[in-house]
Amino acid sequence: MFRFDINILIWALLIFAALLLQVLVGTVRTLMMVKGKKTLTSIVGFFEGAIAITVAITVVSNAVKSGINIYMILFYALGFATGLYFGVFISSKISRDMLSVNIVTKSFEVTLEDALRDHGFGVTCYNGSGKDGDIRILNIICKKTNLKKLKLLVHKIDPNAMVTEHTLEGLSGGFIFDLKSRI
Repeated sequence: MFRFDINILIWALLIFAALLLQVLVGTVRTLMMVKGKKTLTSIVGFFEGAIAITVAITVVSNAVKSGINIYMILFYALGFATGLYFGVFISSKISRDMLSVNIVTKSFEVTLEDALRDHGFGVTCYNGSGKDGDIRILNIICKKTNLKKLKLLVHKIDPNAMVTEHTLEGLSGGFIFDLKSRI
């Protein structure tokens, strides 16, 4: 079980690379499936399946031939975990999600609203009441790529503000940050 030679290292590295690729492709496939992209999901799924069966045959035949080895198990798990990490990273980079961001604040000064508008965000404001009194709710529609900028700006002006975001589907019309024209 703990026997080591160069062949084991080569197989362990191949298993690592194959699992990393398989899980990365699977993560992208899942993202496409959630977004309803049927054709692209099927194409990516085809390649994921081809990689999966290749890995399964390789791992099983090698395990039978050389016995179960702790290095192969570790590299299999490491490849899986690394594939998840890079899959999520790539998904966040290729995602073009639009978000509805709600900012809940107890401040009724227009400083936050003005700052958001000055930075190009469209802001819709509502007054409300909560358990501890009156609140102000600001709603912004923006691209996911602008969320970090938005949150930094909000927390710079009002560190106690609560910020929530929700992915939007089927958006039409209105003002979107970082787009020059109205849609």
